Amino acid sequence: MKELALVGLNNSHPFLFGGLVNGGKREKFVANSPGWTHSLFPDHDWEGAYIDKWRFTKAWARDPRFARAVAEAVLVDKVCDTLEEAAESTEGAFVCDMWGEYHRKQALAFLERGKPVFVDKPLAESVADAEAMIRAAKDNGTTLSTCSSLRFDPDLRKLKRKIEKELGKPSIVTVCCPCYQDLARYSVHGIEILIEVTGGARVGRVKNIGTGTRRHLILVEFVDGSCGVIHSWENHAYSVTVTGENGQGVGKVGVIDSFKPMVEAVLDSFVTNLPVVNYDEALEVVKVIEAGVRSRAADGEPVDLASS
Repeated sequence: MKELALVGLNNSHPFLFGGLVNGGKREKFVANSPGWTHSLFPDHDWEGAYIDKWRFTKAWARDPRFARAVAEAVLVDKVCDTLEEAAESTEGAFVCDMWGEYHRKQALAFLERGKPVFVDKPLAESVADAEAMIRAAKDNGTTLSTCSSLRFDPDLRKLKRKIEKELGKPSIVTVCCPCYQDLARYSVHGIEILIEVTGGARVGRVKNIGTGTRRHLILVEFVDGSCGVIHSWENHAYSVTVTGENGQGVGKVGVIDSFKPMVEAVLDSFVTNLPVVNYDEALEVVKVIEAGVRSRAADGEPVDLASS
């Protein structure tokens, strides 16, 4: 069994990742985790799916109280006092902090020791941070994985198969998704859906013409001539519409069914040393976030990425 660390804990995802890997104590899980997660697990104490291969044995967070809440719910053995303590005695990590500006430091603690890391979305708040993390993974012979769980949504995968078999190359993609904090929080799901269905096409220009709190309207032009529109508004449902060379397809993307296959893919990446999403594609997502923030601050002026 390989020991892992859960770090940067301040949202619902560590409860899900921890529960899927370690199992959980139902009473503590219900008491400590957000209500929307409760129906995802049995109504009794349970064991994780990877008990003989993987286990989260250490937890660390900037808020020790949150780390203890996660540890109690999903059977993590020890809450560490420091990030370094968590990194020294484990063989990899899930970085779960919802604030991307902390991801670089949290990930580098493991990557610089040659240990694989999964960084929950967003990979980083800046392209510079993302590049530093990718460089550390390469320099130390390990892997860095990141992705939205929605890349593993069954309806999105079905739509991708339809694109490959029927629709042909996408020319216009429209994505709807919620926004609860800022462009990097939940809007990132829409950006990842867009990049996923276009096959990782390179972004040329980004324009964010949305107005109002928690409202973004992002226009994306790709280098290959295709384009995308992301409507990210508070409480918006997820959906994606793809217009291809041979027709149109629509997917109503959800959330619930996507976490388990994502965790499986991440653990596989720790063995194969191949990232779940290739580094160029992961960078495109961060570039759109950074450019979208810049464009919004400049009253919707486009940000050109084609030469970057």
